[in-house]
Amino acid sequence: MNEQKRYNSFARFLLQRYGERVSKISVDAGWTCPNRDGRCGTDGCLFCRVDSFSRMQSLQRIPVPQQVERGVQRGREKGVNKFIVYFQASTNTYAPVEVLRPVFLQAASVPGVVGVSMATRPDCLGEDLMPLLTELAERVDVWVEVGLQSVHDRTLHLVRRGHTYADFESAVQRLAHWPVRVCVHLMLGLPGEDHAMMMETADRLAQLPVHELKLHPMLVLKDTAAEQLYREGAYRALELDEYVEILIDFLQRTPADRVLQRVTAEAPAEMLIAPLWPLHKARVYRALQQAMERRDACQGRLCV
Repeated sequence: MNEQKRYNSFARFLLQRYGERVSKISVDAGWTCPNRDGRCGTDGCLFCRVDSFSRMQSLQRIPVPQQVERGVQRGREKGVNKFIVYFQASTNTYAPVEVLRPVFLQAASVPGVVGVSMATRPDCLGEDLMPLLTELAERVDVWVEVGLQSVHDRTLHLVRRGHTYADFESAVQRLAHWPVRVCVHLMLGLPGEDHAMMMETADRLAQLPVHELKLHPMLVLKDTAAEQLYREGAYRALELDEYVEILIDFLQRTPADRVLQRVTAEAPAEMLIAPLWPLHKARVYRALQQAMERRDACQGRLCV
């Protein structure tokens, strides 16, 4: 089997859907998160540091349409003509609909934009959003990226997510009736989780109506609660070979039609404490491809 086809990559999906290369433009609308403003917490998730997202700090004071236009200009200089606007930092449905509407629609109206993707939480996806996302979907493709990390409530409590798996399941069932693509964000190697728990996450997600996944190891960043755990010896980050084997096991339990938006993560080198191997993305992808070939593994093979 062609090693490039052992899992269903986002790059291949975009090429098939749009017929050419598509780039993401990360933007920051300046919204907050219920896990920081006091609704369900003030300290944020164990691993979270908002300014670890690419260029996020410098973007907050720039209007979203201008952020998009700058991204389009940079992309076109590299020969790219189609773009997905990615509302990445914080919780991008955590504002009144009348506030969200002009921001999303303005982003979608920039020439060259074919999609809008918004990162959010399962407890910030009320029914009042459906008319807005339906209107948006009449103009461009819409992705709703729901942060879950794990199906285990014990883990969600430990990493201070401020929501339950039931919240997530309810949100996904609701989204199934909306004209959007649902992407689930997950982390492997969370504190307290063993291999069996991570495989249970894969198995339970395989039964839900989602289109795409983002998978990566938990990163320990400076000035986060995860750093304290790591310094105290209470958390050990995954080694690359460990991560690759767990990831392959997870992918084999993932339906073959699910799109993998990512299988690793990035963070600025000056912020990253552990593990350090994600700094070398090409090495990660090479290790994954070689291990899948060695094991003759492919996405969906162990789905029940």
